[in-house]
Amino acid sequence: MESSYVLEVDSVDTKQNENDSSFIGGQPCIPESMEIPVCQLCGAKQTFYFQIAFPQEHFWHGFTMAVFACTSCAHEEHLIPEMLQEVLPGINIPKGFLEAYQKNFKINIFETKEGVMRKDYKERVRFKRWNLIPTSDIHLGHNKLGGNPRWLLDDEAPATYMNSIPMFFLMQMMEGMKFEIVEDAPLQTIISLRGKPEPSKHRYYELFLANYLYFFGTKDRSNPLVYILTQI
Repeated sequence: MESSYVLEVDSVDTKQNENDSSFIGGQPCIPESMEIPVCQLCGAKQTFYFQIAFPQEHFWHGFTMAVFACTSCAHEEHLIPEMLQEVLPGINIPKGFLEAYQKNFKINIFETKEGVMRKDYKERVRFKRWNLIPTSDIHLGHNKLGGNPRWLLDDEAPATYMNSIPMFFLMQMMEGMKFEIVEDAPLQTIISLRGKPEPSKHRYYELFLANYLYFFGTKDRSNPLVYILTQI
């Protein structure tokens, strides 16, 4: 089991700088060679939501996870990540699934030292720094990195990838997370009560309907991949 850290927003210093490594919004700090992801459903550039640099005690230490998702289109069958159809928990994730299910979102894992502030990306989500606060409560129900998942419903933790690579819990985000957007950011496209895509009336974005989000990673530093599941 990994050490546990509360993801606490820094409300004092709100200006992004080149040394920031764990944060919401602003401009992503990713390798120069890494392209801003494009939505496979509509062709629009995806929105940068957040990134986390894994701390020294973590199995993925030295790596960063950056999360992008499309806010320009909305499709009923792609509002949350594709779910595995077999009985959980302890499921094996089949080969290729963790790459193929990323159609309107993208999880990029890279060496932290390779990240640079990408000023070619136009900020949409307002920057907020995350402080990683160590906690001894591994079952804490909070936005957190490591520890144990605090399931809303039943345990749905996957066991392996490709029948051989263990999966382990990375982080969770609690229900109702709102990502405040900057003044000139386009509104998020959502499915209206009439069942049609239309612009949201809110000045914030949601990630996967703002459901409870659980992130699991492959215990393989040579090919780090992420499985996301939601509960509501």
